[in-house]
Amino acid sequence: MSDNRKPKQRLLQLTLTAAIGVQAAAFGLAPSALAAGGAQPASAASVPIAVSASAAVTVSVDGVRQDGWTPVAKNGTALAPLAEFASALRATAHYDAASKTATLKQGSRVVILQVGSKTAKVNGEKAVLAAAPELIGGAPWVPARFVAEAFGAALSWNGASSSYEVQSRLRAYAKDGKTAYLNRFGESVLTVDGEAGDFSEGLARVKQGDLYGYADRDGRLAIEPQFSEAYDFSDGLALVEKDGKSSYIDKTGKVVLTPSYDELYDFSEGLALVRSGESFGYIDKTGKLAVPAQYEDAFYFSGGLAAVQVGGSYGFIDKTGKLVIQPIYQNVSDFQGGLALVQTLINTPGETVDQSEGVFGYLNEKGEFAIPAQYAKAFPFSDGVAAVEIDGTIHYIDRTGKVVLATGYEDAGNFSEGLAAFSEGGKTGFINRKGEVVIPPQFDQADDFSGGLARAVKGDVEGLIDAKGSFVAKWTYVPPVEEEEAPAPAASTPAAPAPSATTPSTAAPAAATPAPTTTP
Repeated sequence: MSDNRKPKQRLLQLTLTAAIGVQAAAFGLAPSALAAGGAQPASAASVPIAVSASAAVTVSVDGVRQDGWTPVAKNGTALAPLAEFASALRATAHYDAASKTATLKQGSRVVILQVGSKTAKVNGEKAVLAAAPELIGGAPWVPARFVAEAFGAALSWNGASSSYEVQSRLRAYAKDGKTAYLNRFGESVLTVDGEAGDFSEGLARVKQGDLYGYADRDGRLAIEPQFSEAYDFSDGLALVEKDGKSSYIDKTGKVVLTPSYDELYDFSEGLALVRSGESFGYIDKTGKLAVPAQYEDAFYFSGGLAAVQVGGSYGFIDKTGKLVIQPIYQNVSDFQGGLALVQTLINTPGETVDQSEGVFGYLNEKGEFAIPAQYAKAFPFSDGVAAVEIDGTIHYIDRTGKVVLATGYEDAGNFSEGLAAFSEGGKTGFINRKGEVVIPPQFDQADDFSGGLARAVKGDVEGLIDAKGSFVAKWTYVPPVEEEEAPAPAASTPAAPAPSATTPSTAAPAAATPAPTTTP
């Protein structure tokens, strides 16, 4: 029910089973601009044991840097100021100086902590803290990770930027002209007028009437609806269309760039993919062509590398356009955690395999096989493991190629937030990392968990389920309507939007076959 327009990127994606959306079909490539939906973030690194006193450590919440304070490390735990951190999490906070007790509330969630005590309460249930709250400069500071997770958010450490990154992991749910943002407990913590999508870099795309604008984390319009088309912010810029022209705007709504190409895509790692005629290249944030438009197919940068197609096969280039991994693969994924899934017609022992199928393995950033090309079916890493088919059933391997879980199921998907969808008897359920069934197979469709919730369809009911399989929000399921192929878009016009949650698409296009686009 939400308008979950993802960044306008050309993304590598798996082929999904059309019936239930679980990864049972062979790995595939979705070259179309929005058919692939949006980028899936790589698993974040864990919070370090300690923070260097000399490090310029910062905190961001949903991509918005928190100014005016920096976290304090105590015994390996990051402490944050009570009032400021609670506000950033959309929670209220009260501190009673007499009892040295801090009370935080968000919806029905109540968290109680006491200065100097390692015992806390969450909705009346006791919890043990890694570090006790402290008074610093006369104000209470609380364990950041504990408080964030108590409200369903996630906290991770980004070593590259020396920052703690908090993701509130809210799910958008649109109904009756408004969009509610639900936490992982199914409670609404924010409402926006109009049909809005997920937050990206602190702003959410929102549609009011026939025009698009952007709302901030408080639900207020930060950029008034004025665009006929708009996409999520990425790299500080968003691709929009107004008066027939496509441009990039900054977070104030100011147009900063209006390149003239047949098709534009989002910025990623400082470069944006563009199409000129039938070829793809990359521009920088000044609009200068950084990598000439010379590729048959191309995708966004991830980890400094981008997949490109040359002579019908795929390889990887760096930001100068230099081929660092030769184009010899039938299909590839982007790099995630230093590994990319590739499909090849030659297995690791050097034997030619069935040209209609190929085999799959995992390359490192040097172009070497870190995990041999030996699988008939395989999928990119997610949650630290990857699904591969061995002897007809799905197994999960770690980054060394070691099997860590053999499921016995012919049809199972990626792990996300510790759960993976599987199919049995035509229905979908979820298993945990031990292979235990935690949600019995009962759904006709089910997506991966994100923010503690997953979209699912059961009969004529569609909605969001929690980790117990219970619907926390639901509406009437409307099956997707297949549309006829439309003419190609005009110059510099964004491609057709990705399907919204009301008309989900569970099948990606066939490998390396461009999908039709439409003019908005």
